[in-house]
Amino acid sequence: MNDLRKEFENYMEDRCVTNTCETEEDTYDYPDYVEAINAELMPPSKSGVYISRWDLKMVGDAIDASIAMDTRARMYKMLMRSVHDKETMGLLLGAFSSLIDAKIEPYREMMESYPSSAPIFEEKIRKAERVKAYFDDVLNTYFPEE
Repeated sequence: MNDLRKEFENYMEDRCVTNTCETEEDTYDYPDYVEAINAELMPPSKSGVYISRWDLKMVGDAIDASIAMDTRARMYKMLMRSVHDKETMGLLLGAFSSLIDAKIEPYREMMESYPSSAPIFEEKIRKAERVKAYFDDVLNTYFPEE
């Protein structure tokens, strides 16, 4: 049985299925703000909205960054690779803010149509607005005026 387990682990390692395999993307040195934004924006429990792969593709199109369809995490990192200055970061964060506004609009409609659902949607809207305000902090912190 131990031989079978060892053989399977070797097979997985050879196929680069485990997390220990390094790819070009894994070795890229991302700035601190990439993880900071990712931690606030991508989990729906923190941002109040779900950012899909298609949403990331649309945001990329908004800043003229062509990114391929892949997992959300890889697409987000590819998108962030296209940011090199404050202007591009401002455009990117503006595109994310517009996306968040579009995603919370149905929440507002549901609150109006079904007032008893307001506490649920108010929390999601509050989280989304907090993330949008956080974008300004990121822009000012990581791209200060020169």
